[in-house]
Amino acid sequence: MEQLLTAWNLGPVSAIEPISSYWGKTSLVKTADGRSFILKEKTDLSQTEREYKLLSSLAATGAPVAAPIRTVDGGFYTSSEGKIFCLYPILPGKVIDEHYAGNAAERAKAFGKAIGFLHTCFLKCDSLTGYREMKLIEQIQKWAIPTIRKHRDIVDGGAIEKIWGEIEPEMVSLYGTLPNQLIHRDPNPMNMLFGNGMLTGFVDFDRVTRGPRIFDVCYCGTSLLVSGFPDADKMQRWPALFHSLVAGYQAVCSLTSPEHPAIFGTLAAIELLFMAFSLETQAEGAAKCNANVLYWLSANRKLILASP
Repeated sequence: MEQLLTAWNLGPVSAIEPISSYWGKTSLVKTADGRSFILKEKTDLSQTEREYKLLSSLAATGAPVAAPIRTVDGGFYTSSEGKIFCLYPILPGKVIDEHYAGNAAERAKAFGKAIGFLHTCFLKCDSLTGYREMKLIEQIQKWAIPTIRKHRDIVDGGAIEKIWGEIEPEMVSLYGTLPNQLIHRDPNPMNMLFGNGMLTGFVDFDRVTRGPRIFDVCYCGTSLLVSGFPDADKMQRWPALFHSLVAGYQAVCSLTSPEHPAIFGTLAAIELLFMAFSLETQAEGAAKCNANVLYWLSANRKLILASP
């Protein structure tokens, strides 16, 4: 590994520590002179090239992102034994991991503003190609619901299909009218950094896609919801936090008239996607949690959509 790192001429390395990451092998690299970097192992060169172009373009717009560091040979990656490696600077700031205590509404609003800012930066990079179209409705109809149907011994497929059946007609009619652009696809609070109340970084752009921008807002909202589930007090407080999140987003990007009624369906669709993924990966506990969150969303629809 130290030999590999000579591609960036970092000097003596004092430590290489593995970091838990859902998306692959990631390590924290510390040098003898006190600097730190993130080293990621990649498997897809074309995806790595897309990421480099995207992060470089986003950085040029003023977005606080960590583009891969150039090697001494001028490349943005190095390879060894058929594997691809990229080195990234560490962005300043910290992850906010407390979502209900203290001034939670202001923190939720900050998440919304951060997503709105990132979306404005994404629009400036809209000429970038190679990103798949989300096709959210199709994913639910052709993959999520059939997958859930196959696992009725784990989750109540009938109840889940009933909830989606009530949502589907409205979502189908709205979907084609929703603003569509490059989105992060995974803007949970763990992928945002803040310092002194200000956004200092966005990380993990492995899942960037073209899709309805409201997806990112709702995705962050469900992350806050799941972090408190099933605590009754936190569940009672979540709708207000979600309203603050949306208000923060709207301070930067005004929602269109079709986006407002599409919020609930998007929240539900996200839980269906997670549920199907959990079932396919045999994470039964997670799938049951997603199902319970979906039931809760369905039971509290009016409260969620009520004006703050």
